[in-house]
Amino acid sequence: MPVKLLDCDTITQAKCKLHDTWYNYKSTPVSSRVPVDNLELRLVGPHTLTVLRDEDESSVVEGEWKRLNTLRHYQVAENAVFAFLAETTATNRFGNFIDHGTQFSSNPKLNRSFDLSSSNPKLTRRGSGSSCGLRPYHLTKTNTSSTIDSDQNTFVHVPEIYLTRLLTTKGTLQQFVNDLFVSIFSLSNGDVPPAIKFLFDLLDRQAAENGITDPDIIHTWKNNSLPLRYWINIIKNPEMILDVEKHPLIDSILSVISTTYMDSCSLSTHAFSTDSPSSKLLYAKELQDYKPAVRKFYSDIQALPPVTDEKLFSSLPSIESMKLHRDAALYDLAVYANMYCFQIDEALQRTNCDELSKKFATVISYLELYLIPRGNT
Repeated sequence: MPVKLLDCDTITQAKCKLHDTWYNYKSTPVSSRVPVDNLELRLVGPHTLTVLRDEDESSVVEGEWKRLNTLRHYQVAENAVFAFLAETTATNRFGNFIDHGTQFSSNPKLNRSFDLSSSNPKLTRRGSGSSCGLRPYHLTKTNTSSTIDSDQNTFVHVPEIYLTRLLTTKGTLQQFVNDLFVSIFSLSNGDVPPAIKFLFDLLDRQAAENGITDPDIIHTWKNNSLPLRYWINIIKNPEMILDVEKHPLIDSILSVISTTYMDSCSLSTHAFSTDSPSSKLLYAKELQDYKPAVRKFYSDIQALPPVTDEKLFSSLPSIESMKLHRDAALYDLAVYANMYCFQIDEALQRTNCDELSKKFATVISYLELYLIPRGNT
């Protein structure tokens, strides 16, 4: 299977490219893949298999720096053949043992122009760490100084030089970010899921019953009940619902997007300055449109007709389709009810639910006697 690699790729980068290509070709779910950390990359020679690692005895040491090994370091030629050797303890993310060998042919492009375009990847160090206190580096050495040493003709890492690339990436993703925002904070065909309408109406009733008239408080309740509790988690951690692997670089991008959505729900005014982080400044203009859209979304839901119990229950999935462990769910509910039994009973009595209050007291007595240990109350 041919795979395009760069001669400036570290061994870890090459492993990841080969790993992804092989499993994508076989359409293997991420959850069933052997972690790349559990695979050893070997270069197939005429009579031997050479083990390739980011750091070994042949690594180049320059003072306090140790250069990470690349394909060029091992003098990998075009059309070279690689093999993956799975460790005997290799397992997928669910702990199932998998053992296989895979061969790849590669075509490293020995081109300096490609080296420069890949000179600042965010490396995720895998395997053993640096030895003897040496500082590992890939193509450039990280220099914390803010000056340029003209005598040694060395370039200092200046984050501002990546502003153009940052803005270009943002422009590429902007339409997708906007589409996601519209999908979350707008009514679909003039309606929302009945559960959301029911929840928001419940919050409105609680505010009215407790004499809360400040709209900002109700707005904050709704923020914490849906966007911040649910959507932000999904955006930041897509692996919670999708069988995907989240690369550290993707994680940093999703963090910026999720933070933007959090700021769009906030009622406070954001004061931006030159000292603000670039991740905040990146969407400062969009926040001016996002904030009113969130308020309008909550207002539109409030204007919808109330949800009947029949519509609410019919919209909820059945217990069988949810694949929940019923006993575990009931036990957690029982622990919660027992912990707040007095508050629940008082609330039932205030609402003239005397019969229900008696049944609740019977249930609590049963729980304390047979089900819930004293340590959980």
